[in-house]
Amino acid sequence: MSKVVLLATVSAVLVLGACAKHHRPAPMEPVAAPIYVEPVSSKSKY
Repeated sequence: MSKVVLLATVSAVLVLGACAKHHRPAPMEPVAAPIYVEPVSSKSKY
């Protein structure tokens, strides 16, 4: 039984390692600049 568990563990490690090796990170998108609106002064004081 222990040989079966050991074989399953080694197989799982090999499969996961092979899958992780082929994983490509997602392309990074540029961060958009924050939108800033300058305050407009009104003609009246208040």
